[in-house]
This record gives sequence, structure tokens and C-alpha cells, in this order.
Amino acid sequence: MLRFIVRLFAAIGFLVVAAIVAAVVLVTRHEPTLPDNVVLELDLKGPLAEGGAERFGGFLGHETTLREVLDTLERGRTDPRVKGLLAHFGGDGIGFAQAQELRGAIERFRASGRFAIAFAEAYGDSGSGNRSYLLASAFDEVWLQPLGLLSLTGLSAQVPFARGALDKLDVQAQLMQREEFKSFADTFTKTDFTPAHREMVEALLGDLTNQVVDGVAKSRRLAPAAVRAAMDKAPLLDKEALDAKLVDKLGYADEAKEVALRRADAPADSDTVSPKEYLAVAGPANGSGPTIAMIHAAGTITSGKSDKPGVGEVTAGAETIVQAIEDAAEDSAVKAILFRIDSGGGGVTASETIRRALTKARESGKPVIASMGDTAASGGYWIALAADRIVASPGTITGSIGVVAGKMSLNGLSERLGVHWGVVDTGRNAGMWSPLRPFSPSEEERLTAIIDASYATFLGRVAEARHMTPEQARAAAKGRVWSGAQARELGLVDDLGGVDAALRLAKQAAKLDPDAAVTLKAYPKPKSLLQEIRDLASGKGDLVETAALLAELRPVLGQLSPLVQAARSGGVEARMPPMMLDR
Repeated sequence: MLRFIVRLFAAIGFLVVAAIVAAVVLVTRHEPTLPDNVVLELDLKGPLAEGGAERFGGFLGHETTLREVLDTLERGRTDPRVKGLLAHFGGDGIGFAQAQELRGAIERFRASGRFAIAFAEAYGDSGSGNRSYLLASAFDEVWLQPLGLLSLTGLSAQVPFARGALDKLDVQAQLMQREEFKSFADTFTKTDFTPAHREMVEALLGDLTNQVVDGVAKSRRLAPAAVRAAMDKAPLLDKEALDAKLVDKLGYADEAKEVALRRADAPADSDTVSPKEYLAVAGPANGSGPTIAMIHAAGTITSGKSDKPGVGEVTAGAETIVQAIEDAAEDSAVKAILFRIDSGGGGVTASETIRRALTKARESGKPVIASMGDTAASGGYWIALAADRIVASPGTITGSIGVVAGKMSLNGLSERLGVHWGVVDTGRNAGMWSPLRPFSPSEEERLTAIIDASYATFLGRVAEARHMTPEQARAAAKGRVWSGAQARELGLVDDLGGVDAALRLAKQAAKLDPDAAVTLKAYPKPKSLLQEIRDLASGKGDLVETAALLAELRPVLGQLSPLVQAARSGGVEARMPPMMLDR
């Protein structure tokens, strides 16, 4: 019945949307134009999606991507019509790696003689504003609304430990991990940090904090000690932030916009231009010349197809990614593959499937450059190992070279509820992955063998790909999470930089000039509006309006999803531990 109702509304929606599309095509038959004096306006209050993120072909909504903003800044810095930009900030929706990539793009934009104004009602909206202010500090004018706070408070990590709750429910977490820093299982088996877990988190936060302090100090021309002093006092009141020389002006959004348009010598009736509007006329930054394939692996690595639902976790499906890799490898026009990773890991077998496809692409003659986003850890690092070179931002979360496996035994909870399960097995380990009973000694032995073999393979892959001895690989592994800067020192990555730095390396690997114009082509090709409508009419499409309404829940569900996933039985996982920064 539910399926019938969904299909009925989908069919109605198809007819309505088709009629609207036809009307729009008939009414709007003019080419978009740009004013002579352009002020670009960026919304950097929330996260920027990796890869294509259109909802329903872009017709019912548009979600700005990191690539779109980078393209806008790159095209704008050489476009004589573009005079400057105005960006709006808020909370810490943007990750460390994205903030650092955008800082570099803003610095290049300003170096071309254009202005950049940052505005926020508060840097850190009801929370920390470390990453948002780190990015804003790269602008030549930093504005803060009166009564707004600057929450450059330093970093805090919150790690959940659910052992107490599971004990009360008589749920037994039977999880094994390799090795002591692989702390994913600690969430379910411990009540607090182990010494190794605490050591890892403290070292990671210490390095990231140093990156924030050094970045702000450089951009604001302040001594690092002065930035640390302000950090220890934060959240700063508006005039305190002004006195500390962390902001330049106190004012309102309309005033900042008026100043930006005036600096651009724009006519009185002019308005700012969004990235989507600008690129619709100016075109992408990489839209001509030899082809470089751009493939994304964003979200939890799973078997099957990639998925980007309205709510819940984004998944990097091995089936989708492998097909994209194979299509790029078979395309004679493709000179190299730029493989962008933003994943905390997932299934070992799915990760190995993707790694194998990248290896085959390299063997076919296609160079592969891996670019790490905010996170490329555990399984996310596993798949990077197939690349010719690995590029990470200093603030990328990577490493976590280790594995975890096991299950939640619900036998105690079931008995408490008065439900007893009779068991009949036809093999010694037939019920190994059943959540209704604990592992037997025989099953524990098999689990140990499985997890040891998976970890040994992981270490072997690291040693081979990174040209390390087994001892060096294990020293850099043990499940420990590193920043990109730390990983570079350990030899786990080759270069520090963002996706644009990786693109230059891809050009070099393809024997092109580093500054040569190229076409950056997405694989798989984003769905068109017509394809989205067909999917919806056939019952395969997402309920787009529900996705739009509930999209704000995605960050919360993203944090909870590893906990839910771990409760499922079976499978060896290469995941980084759950951790919330700046909350």
C-alpha cells in the first residue's frame, strides 16, 4: 500500500514537474549575463559538499560544493569583471581540510588585486568557531556584528563511551581491534579513555590547535602568543575581538554588503552574484583542454552503490566507485585520475575492491593522484594506497591503520525481556554472527584469525605502497589517527595541499605542464533532471522534498551512524573511532 501511494505521488509529481520544466523553457529563452563590476557572494556558514550534490537535477534545490566555490575563486581572480567578494560565516560547519583549501584559494584571489570581506553575526553560532574564523582570517576585512561573539576557543574532543548503558541493558559488546590505538571498539567496551586513546587524541588536537594558531597569526599579522592569549579568553565579546585585532569592523550584514559594492564601484542598483550564477556565465575553472577524471569517494565505504540520502549517512559504494574508475580507465581521452577521498572508512572488503580497481587503472597507464579531504582514515586510507601520490591538507584526519570486528550479544537483554531462543546448528560455527548469543571459544578463535589476517594485509599494503619496512609500517599504524601534517612526517602521505595541488600533480603525471588548461570531468556523470524525474516516477528516486526538510539532521545522524552500524553482526571494519571536534 505504501509503495502504491509513493508511486502515485511520484507520477503526479512527474507530470507537475514536466509541466513546470516546459513552462520555464518557454519563458526563459535568454542567455544569463553578468554586470560589469561583479562582487561574488559566498555562503560559508555550513558544510560544503564533496562531489556532485544537486537535489533533483538542481531543479528543486542547489547545494553548494567545495569544487564550485574553488572554481568560482579561481575563475574570478582572472576575470576583469570580478572586483571582490563578500562571504558569510557562522558555525564550524566547514572541516579543517576544507578551511585550509579555501584559505589558499582566498590568498590567491587577494594576490590578484581583488578584495575579500568576511562577515558573521557570530564566529561560532552557539558553539565553537575555530574553523570558521581560521578561514575568515584569510580575508583582508573581517567583520563582526555588534553583540556577536568570536568563539576562537581552542579545540575540544567529545568521545562517547557506552559501556555503562550496555551493561544496564545486559548487552555484551564482543569486539576485537588491532592495535591499541584502534579505539573504535572502546566506545562500546570502555567507560573512559585508555592511556593510548587519550595520548592519541591529545596529540591530534595539539597539532590541529597549533595549525589554527599559526594560520590566524600569519593572516592577522599577530604573534602566536597573542592569538593563544585571545584563545584562552574566548569567547570574545565584539569589542574585545576588535581590541585584540582579530576583527577589523563591527557592523551589520547590509553595511558589509554596501561597502563591498561600493569598493567594486558597482552601480547603485547592483547586487552581488552567487557562485552558481557566476559559473553559469563564466564557466568552470577547468573546462577546456586534456581530460582529467575526477572521482569522489565520500562517506562510509560499503559494498553496493553509493548513496546520498536526504537524511542518514552518505555512503561510498564500491560498485559505483569501481564502475567510475573502470569507465575513466577505458576512456582514451582521460590522461589521469584525480581520486578525492572524504571517508572515515568502512568495510575492509569494499575498501580492497576499490583499491584493486585503482591499481588496475594505474596498470592500464592512467596515473592516479589521491587527494584527501577532511577525513581519509582507516578504509579511507586503505583506498588511497593505490595512488601514485597521496596529497593531504595539514588538517586532514588520516591514518587509523587498523581493523575492528565483532558483534553485540543481545542474549542477556532478550532473557531479561522473557524471550528465550532455542538453537539448532548444523556446523560448529554456524551461529557465529548471531546477535542472540555470545561467541563460543571456537568462534572467538576464528574471529581472531580473521582480524589478524585483515590487519596483516593492511600493514602489508602500507609497507608496499609507502616503501616502508614492516617495522616502519607498524610503527605508523597501530590504529592511530594522525593529522595530515603528522602523516607527512611519517611518510604516510607525499605532499601537503588541497585538491588544486593534487590537480597540478595529476597534470605532471600526465606529462602536461602544471599550469596547462585541462577539463576536469566527473565520473560518474551527475544525473540530469530528466533522469531524476524518471527515477522518481519509477519509485527509485529519493523523496526530495523530505530530504530538503530533514537535511539539517544529517550531521547528527552522521555521528550516530557508526554506533548503529557497529551493532550489526558480522564483517571486518576499517573505521576510525567516533569523535566530535569543537562541539
